[in-house]
Formats: sequence, C-alpha cells, structure tokens
Amino acid sequence: MGCGGGWHPEIEESPLVQMRPDAELSIHVDEAAGELVLELPPVDIPAHGAGSAHGHEGHVTDALIGRVPVSGWLRGYRTELVDAHGDTVPSVLLHHMNLMTPDRRELFSPIMQRVAAAGHETAPVKLPRLLGYPVAAGERLLLKAMVHNPTDTDYHGVRVRVRMPFTPGDVKMAPLHVFPFYLDVMPPAGIHAYDMPPGRSEQSWEGSPAVPARILALGGHLHKYAEVLRLEDVTTGKVLWETKPYVDENGNVVGMPQDYMIKRLGIKLDPSHTYRLTAVYDNPTGETIPEGAMGAVGGIVLVDRDAPWPGVDPADPQYVLDVETQVEGKDERMMNVNHEPVAGGTSHGAHGEHAAGAEGAGGHHH
Repeated sequence: MGCGGGWHPEIEESPLVQMRPDAELSIHVDEAAGELVLELPPVDIPAHGAGSAHGHEGHVTDALIGRVPVSGWLRGYRTELVDAHGDTVPSVLLHHMNLMTPDRRELFSPIMQRVAAAGHETAPVKLPRLLGYPVAAGERLLLKAMVHNPTDTDYHGVRVRVRMPFTPGDVKMAPLHVFPFYLDVMPPAGIHAYDMPPGRSEQSWEGSPAVPARILALGGHLHKYAEVLRLEDVTTGKVLWETKPYVDENGNVVGMPQDYMIKRLGIKLDPSHTYRLTAVYDNPTGETIPEGAMGAVGGIVLVDRDAPWPGVDPADPQYVLDVETQVEGKDERMMNVNHEPVAGGTSHGAHGEHAAGAEGAGGHHH
C-alpha cells in the first residue's frame, strides 16, 4: 500500500488487537472539508453522570478499531460532540478521547503508538502543510473516549467525532513525515500517577529511541507543586530541554509552555544514546500525596522519509500490558493514566489520558 512520495509501509497487524465485527469504528473522508472523520457509536448521557468510572461519573466507550480508507497524511485533529439530531452539544461532556494505532510502537517504548488525545478544553491542532503523519489505506486506528455530564440536561445519541485535516496520498508535494511520541517519568505501560513525598523529590525514566529522529515540538504535563520537567541526553550529559509549569497563586498548574523547534530543525535523537526525563516536585504539605504527581512530555518528531517506523512486537510484555489496559480494560484504574502531548495545545481537564498528537499535540491524563 503506497502513500505518495514513494512511502510504502510494511505494517504487520498485531494478533492481540482484534477487530470486533459487530462494532467497528466509523472512518470516512470528508472531501469537502479535507478531513478524515472518525466517529464512535452514539450513547445516552443522563444529567449528572452516566454511571461511575474511575471514581468519576462517566461513560467509557469501548476501544473500537477502524481502517483508514485511503492513503495520505494526517495534519492535526479536533474533537466535537453531536447529539441524535446532529446538533453540537457542550464540549464539557467530553472527559477525554484517545486515538492510537495498535500496529505501530511508540518511539521510546514498545507500547501502541499514541496518535492524538484531547480533553474538553483541548484546542484544535493543525500542522503546516509541509508536515504530515503518514497513513496507508487499510491501516488500523483505535479510538476510545470517556464522556460525562456535569450539566442539568439529558443528552441522547451523543457521538464523539474526531476530525483530522487530511492530505491525500496523490499530491505532487509529499509532506515531510512526522510522528507523535511521548515520554513519561514512570514505566510506559503502568500507572503514571505516583505518590509525591514531602519536600523536594525527583522521578526519572530512561530510554532510547527506536529510530533516529528530530524533535520538532514538545510540551509537558505536570501536577501541583511541580518545579520543572527536564529532558537530557545521559550519554553526553547535556540538558536538551527544560520547562516549568504556569501556576496560579495556590500552586495549581494552569498551563504548560509549548515549544517549537522547527526553524532550527529540531533536537536530534540518536538510537545509540540514552535519554532521561525527570520531574522535580517540592511538596510543602509535610505529608505524602497519594498519586499526586505526574511527569510526561509529548510532541512530534521528524524522521527520514526512507526510514520505516517500527511496528510492534505482540510478545513484548509491555505491549501485552498496554493492550490489556487500553483495549480490554483489565485495570480500570489505569485507563486514564497515560501520557501527555502537545505541540499545539495541552489539555488540562481532570484525568484525560493525553497523547502526543499525530500532529503533535494534545492533552493530559491522570
């Protein structure tokens, strides 16, 4: 299956992630809008919740898989909710959505690649036309979401719809290939919130990228009492990137900087090097805050057009755990705990799992 520009992905489908013949994710191209449109089946959302999930009143949709109908490039995303009449409903009903591909791995870990994520306040993400996330006809995408209803109004037949700006594979000028990625200070497939001890503390995770790449955009996710999030090259001892959260007078995180490195062609990542992500907190309460801390970055990387992005190893224990968590819902507590993205808008809603958008941006999670 080609995708213009001589790109021919060799993607093997993971046998662990099966299509459900009775419930397939709807994916079609809206040619007039120039978008790939993904849509989950309708659900009713009564006022003030729809059952309990993860300690929240909410409804978690099944993780559904669909196939991309035509080859091309994705260049961003936005999420909308519509009711049975096709009318837009308040975005606050979206707790979070997560889009991933079960047949490509993450850059730094062997779990499923996160493509996009959003909470209700995540701004639309759109890449310039010279950049695109390549997809091939027949390739699988997996979408899941959580909806809840803090309002006094019942909503019926609500559908979560993700619209992604799309460049067809037959364009003369093929975009440069970019891929989303994320890193967390906790192990990739486990619980990502961790206990915050009193005083100053640091939590780190180290890894190496699967392929050479250049980071074009980066953003982070931190919780209250965070001081800094730092990415360094352990091999050379050089700090590559460091960011601090925007906080209010009470220390609550109200935003995170989004850093773009496109003009200087990004931060180079070498598979022979080890990289470390560190979150630094200073907890003034004198007590441990259970699962009070997180530290994650997400963004987009530029890769060589001729370098194939690695597929998944279905036998890898981390991949198996990721599928059990994300697709099968084996551990409800972990379903909201994944990474945070970015280059385009970080969401700060409570608990969404957020991923580096295919276009580099996106969200947050607990």
